[in-house]
Amino acid sequence: MNWLAAFSRLFLLLDKSGTPAYHSGGDFIKVIQQYDLGQPGYSLYIQERNNRRLSTSRKDFYWDILNGLDESIRLEVFRTFIDIISPHFPTETDELKSYLFGSGNPVPQAVIPQDNWNSEKLNTLLRKIDNAIDQHNYNHSMTLSYTCLEGLYKAYVHKHLPQSAQLSELIPLSKAVRDDITAKLNAIGPFPQNMVTSISTLTSAIGNSRNGFSDSHFDNESNKWLASYSRDLVNSIGRLILHFL
Repeated sequence: MNWLAAFSRLFLLLDKSGTPAYHSGGDFIKVIQQYDLGQPGYSLYIQERNNRRLSTSRKDFYWDILNGLDESIRLEVFRTFIDIISPHFPTETDELKSYLFGSGNPVPQAVIPQDNWNSEKLNTLLRKIDNAIDQHNYNHSMTLSYTCLEGLYKAYVHKHLPQSAQLSELIPLSKAVRDDITAKLNAIGPFPQNMVTSISTLTSAIGNSRNGFSDSHFDNESNKWLASYSRDLVNSIGRLILHFL
């Protein structure tokens, strides 16, 4: 992604004086603060730039702020500005969306640490899946979904089932996790077992979908409906597993 070119397109919209799309320095920073709690307010930020003898032109410091964000967060910020501006300038925002999300990328291997899983890590992965879907990169979305579940299950096995640490395939991992959670809940009392059984059922859907297309994992055959469906399954399974981690 050529982020500078994307920003140039965005700034043309943010600079439409006298329209609802126009964002002053303070307005721009308020949007950024939704995603970066460490971003200082407008007055402090401009004072800091003056002290460092940096340009205080809106275009220059907007770019510096955006360029300093993690790429996944930067994309979220672009999406937010598009949502704000699109009711007023639909044609221009459609062109920006086409530039940002109009083509897919090669499918990289996603590596997710096994330990220290929490809600924030799951939320971060879900945002990455959403971004991949927005970019029409459905194969990458499925790879992230698969690997996210793999990380969650391995974290669970590491904590609760060290005797099963040799498991590496997604579906056997999901069954081990399902059986252990079932045993824990049975010890407490009656519970809706279908809810826990769904761990392996839904995981099998993702695992078999990912592996069923081709040896190269989808070979560009994954579709939006499958990517979106899998993303929601990952969210549901992830919330359940995190309860026991």
